[in-house]
Amino acid sequence: MEKKLVFLGVSIILVTIAFSGCQEEATSVEKTFENISFDSDILELVNGSLDITKDKEIITRIEVTLYFKNLLDELINVSYVVEFCDNNDNVLYDEPYGIKYLPAEHTEIQPNIFLFHGENVADFNHVNIRVLSYEVIE
Repeated sequence: MEKKLVFLGVSIILVTIAFSGCQEEATSVEKTFENISFDSDILELVNGSLDITKDKEIITRIEVTLYFKNLLDELINVSYVVEFCDNNDNVLYDEPYGIKYLPAEHTEIQPNIFLFHGENVADFNHVNIRVLSYEVIE
């Protein structure tokens, strides 16, 4: 009788362990330089990364990190906008930004970081960066 109870107890424990398994991490992060569009005669996008956070394969957060180089031979202030877009190039969210006193032919050492989360983030497809204006500082 005791052997049957021990056998039954061990069987229940083994079945419980077998069906519990390991749970997969629900959140993941992808890093890519793809899907960042930028074209300018004033700045060069030297480095950029796109970090996509997903929860159960649904995008929940986007982080874009950018480093620019001044292509001009002059000290400048630059205004640009980072646009988070869907498949049809519709802007889901945009964030204007400015760089002050960027020396001639200088590459930034501090990153420019932009975040997009919340409404419509699941529709994200790519980032467009557009220079809005610049001024030469004398």
